[in-house]
Amino acid sequence: MRKRKQGWSLLVMRGPGDSVRQIRVSRRSVVAAPAAMALALGCGIGGLQLRAALKIQELETALADQAATYRTAGEAQSLRYERTRAALARMEDEEASLQQRLQDLQTLEGKVEALNRTYRELVPLASSSPLPRAHELALLAEEGGEKLSNLASLVDTMEAAMAESLRAAKHRAALLESRPSVWPTDSPRITSTFGYRSDPFTGRSTFHAGIDIGGRHGDPVYAAADGTVLETGYDTGKGSFIIIGHSGQLKTSYLHLSGIGVQKGASVSRGDRIGALGSTGRSTGAHLHFQIEANGEPVNPLDYVRRERLS
Repeated sequence: MRKRKQGWSLLVMRGPGDSVRQIRVSRRSVVAAPAAMALALGCGIGGLQLRAALKIQELETALADQAATYRTAGEAQSLRYERTRAALARMEDEEASLQQRLQDLQTLEGKVEALNRTYRELVPLASSSPLPRAHELALLAEEGGEKLSNLASLVDTMEAAMAESLRAAKHRAALLESRPSVWPTDSPRITSTFGYRSDPFTGRSTFHAGIDIGGRHGDPVYAAADGTVLETGYDTGKGSFIIIGHSGQLKTSYLHLSGIGVQKGASVSRGDRIGALGSTGRSTGAHLHFQIEANGEPVNPLDYVRRERLS
């Protein structure tokens, strides 16, 4: 007879009065079942660990992505901040530049205004056009890429040159004013010319050092140019006389006067009334002997003065 395998019997009792059911389990099954259960439990735990690891990796990836997004956003924000700060710095520099430009423009305006005021004095002498205004110069500077500070220096140079031009023009005007040019009395009638003539008293040919201008007794006598009265007085030949010195070694003499209206050393201007026409001294009638000397030598007065009075 075969030997009966050893094993385990499992009795199942469902309740009182019910039949008992016997389940026979081999020893191998008894050993294998816990092992299978342990293996299943281990597999379940391993699965949970794998899922947990995957979930952790997924979370780590999401966190890394989010951190990268935040880092990119932070870098962009930092870049925007730097750009904003740079823009503010540029605006501050531009504001400072504008302030300097405004100050330079105000300085330039003042210089041009001062130069224009000075230059207006020169216009009648030089017959030139006024200088442009400061804003016109500024526009020219912008078109030429010139800085206002450089333009202000240019205006300084112009001012110095204009001052020299004004000085020279005034000097020329003074020379013109001191050059005999005004007809010395109201009457234009010449009764005796410059040069050799027959002397009215002796009848002999003598040199006449000036011109005689006929007129009425008491007619006004005028200074032919700006100058200083060198001498006044009376002479038996000249009668009552006035001698005026002018620049350029020029002198004018006014003889046979009926009256003297200036004193020695007085300054006179061209056209000033200095005396009255008469017939004093060696004279044959009311007239003015008018004489001009250059460097001590008599010259023809008609080379200097116009024959008619200017209104």
